Amino acid sequence: MNKNTLLLAGRPVRNLTLAVMAVISLSACTQQKLAQTQTELAGARECLVKQQEQNQVIAQQQASLIEQLQKVQTQLSVQQTLLEEQPKVIHAPAQPKMDCPPPPPPEKFLSSQPPLSDKQIVGLREQALIAGLNFVMQARISTNVANSVIDARNIQMFERNSEEWVRFTIYNPETKEPHVLERKRLRFQTVQTATSTNPDRRPVVEIRFTIGKLSQRGEFVLADRSDSEFPMLIGRNLLRDVMLVDVSGNYLAPLQRAEDAAPKN
Repeated sequence: MNKNTLLLAGRPVRNLTLAVMAVISLSACTQQKLAQTQTELAGARECLVKQQEQNQVIAQQQASLIEQLQKVQTQLSVQQTLLEEQPKVIHAPAQPKMDCPPPPPPEKFLSSQPPLSDKQIVGLREQALIAGLNFVMQARISTNVANSVIDARNIQMFERNSEEWVRFTIYNPETKEPHVLERKRLRFQTVQTATSTNPDRRPVVEIRFTIGKLSQRGEFVLADRSDSEFPMLIGRNLLRDVMLVDVSGNYLAPLQRAEDAAPKN
């Protein structure tokens, strides 16, 4: 083989021009093939990116479906628990209908007026007659006060037959005449006043009085009520079971004086 002979693809090429052309042709094919391969690779990468995005969307949809399914299962479980806790209703067999006779007509009152109550009806203001003194005190009726109070002055404690008694003075509201009374002390009542920080212990005695048709003995707390319009205050302890209060009226119980005044105590 001489110096002008070349090897191409393992074969001798004797013409230099042909060899160069063959090399150029082979290089062009290689570059074209490489460009085609890169284009296909770029397309494959783009498809891979789109497929990954689709996979993410599908994964998100699957997670949302799973969450909704869990919520539905929870609601079904709660409903099943409520159904199990509800008592079972047992339907009793239907009873045969019985024809009952009509009820008898109500009895008619002999009078159109309702039966009268034995309780004394009083208003917010009444006149109270003090037994044994035969004078009248203006009384305030109050359902907000527990214990009744009467105006008493010069209160003194003393002992009689080994028992505690109370001597006090009651004034006639009309003549201002003093009347000294003595009563056995029943107990002490603790009263909180607005003018003192310490509560006062006031004696409680029993006094007979009359309001309307009602005459009874009642427990009264002795206190100085000289500044009050009403020297007597009737509370719940005397109203209970014997008086009915009509808050819309005053002096509903007519005053009943004794024909002969009892001797003074």
